[in-house]
Amino acid sequence: MNSVKAKIRILHILGSARRGGTEIMTTRLVSHMSSAFQNEFCFLMKKGPIGEELEHEGFKVYYLPLTNPWAIPTVALRLYRLLRANRYDILHLYGLKANSLGRILGRLSGHRRILGGLRNKYPSGITKSWTLWLDRMTFGLSLGYVSNSQAAIDFLTAHGYDRREFWLIHNGIDIASFYMRFEAEKEEIKREYDLPLDKLIITCIANLQLQKGHKYLIRALRELKNKALDFLTLLVGDGPLRGELEKLVRGLGLEEQVHFLGSRDREEIPKILAITDIFVLPSLWEGLPTAVIEAMAAGCPVVATAVGGTPEVVMDRETGFLINSRDPEALAQKIALLLKDSQLRQKMGEAGMRRIEEHFTLEKMVQNYEALYKNLMDTWGKIWTEEIIL
Repeated sequence: MNSVKAKIRILHILGSARRGGTEIMTTRLVSHMSSAFQNEFCFLMKKGPIGEELEHEGFKVYYLPLTNPWAIPTVALRLYRLLRANRYDILHLYGLKANSLGRILGRLSGHRRILGGLRNKYPSGITKSWTLWLDRMTFGLSLGYVSNSQAAIDFLTAHGYDRREFWLIHNGIDIASFYMRFEAEKEEIKREYDLPLDKLIITCIANLQLQKGHKYLIRALRELKNKALDFLTLLVGDGPLRGELEKLVRGLGLEEQVHFLGSRDREEIPKILAITDIFVLPSLWEGLPTAVIEAMAAGCPVVATAVGGTPEVVMDRETGFLINSRDPEALAQKIALLLKDSQLRQKMGEAGMRRIEEHFTLEKMVQNYEALYKNLMDTWGKIWTEEIIL
């Protein structure tokens, strides 16, 4: 009699259901995993677009809003009951809130295969030393971190973490969605967004928050305007700094050069990148930016800050330019070089496409995660079974 092999059940716990890099990449991962896995989600936040997309795709999604410190006891009790009732094979936690709660409650509820997802240099999006202290308090309750960049691993091991408790899996994308379109199709897309056909397009796709460094890009654009360069900049994304950034654009007289497109569906991003001539990401800190990978897959030369894992994607002077953060003058200089030289844009864009095809595909990322999950089942399952028997 043939027995049916049980699926590996994984609960992904995230601190946010907004449309950010971590949330988008996790959604892509589970949507392409094999039928050997059963993925479920718990968001420590109210309903958001990512959670709704997952529900639409048929995934089971839980919401336990941790909106303020007073909600911690209630959320902790509900999460503990969820874990006790389901007995997942693996808990995969993303962000400081999820790791802090998930590690403690995971162990209390009898779970042993607990992983963290490291998406930035710090265990949280907040670059403060206290986040390291708080993370270290519970780190030993987990198997370690799966990081999307070597830079993040190097940073934490330099601060006392054990290198043996890290796995490196780079982000990957479905490159077929981002191949460059014919010129006629680009004109059609520009008309759709009511954009001029004759201007070079600079694009930045990032949530409007401190980490992404938009104010330095806007100041660099003022330098480009002063040099009488003709361009249009698309800022794609939304966030708490939108009002402040719009005020800065008005103050510098850049209303005609800068368009705020707001948050856009994932299906729109390839279209926007198809009309992009230069992609810019002026972040102050990063993990491994998906936006840069997508831009390179679409054939865009990139100007980005050399922070976090960005240098693991962008090859300086080959697929684009890397600069120091908080340097609008350097940013303006590199963008100007590309605005003035169509052959350089094409050369760097084509080199970027080749690099993504070789190293950052969705297929490779999914294969690596599935191999890791299966390995943890084989190895840690035996270890913990022996301990329980003893």
